[in-house]
Amino acid sequence: MPAVFPIEWGPLAKTGRYRHMARRDAAVWERWLDKYGGGFEAVAYDVALGGILPTDPAATDAQRVGWQYATALKIDALVRTPAYWLVLEVRPESSVSAVGAALVYRLMLQRERLTALPVRAGLVCETLHPDIAWALTALTLAAFVV
Repeated sequence: MPAVFPIEWGPLAKTGRYRHMARRDAAVWERWLDKYGGGFEAVAYDVALGGILPTDPAATDAQRVGWQYATALKIDALVRTPAYWLVLEVRPESSVSAVGAALVYRLMLQRERLTALPVRAGLVCETLHPDIAWALTALTLAAFVV
């Protein structure tokens, strides 16, 4: 199953608005853009993968897509280079749930085969708990502390 909607790539620029990113997350994201944004060629926000397709035969196409989007898993930021794609989970604090999100989103992107390039993943956060840092290394996930 492809992404719910086509991936909309755009420039890595500070706009103050990043689809479905909370205000505190957006502040962390903008610091990442300042520090690392120049190393990437494009970004897509709120990339919806998976989801549940309704089986109601009376559902319209719009209702089916709406339900799939509502139940899909959504990547905060997906950045692209000529060599790989990078899935980023953006949160002020690192956590087990943030690690799980980054890991699952990476797996889903690989499952959907939306690119032939390698898919990497990581966290963008303000603080990195030492146990989370250890787990990220063991899982080959990146950590961007900004």
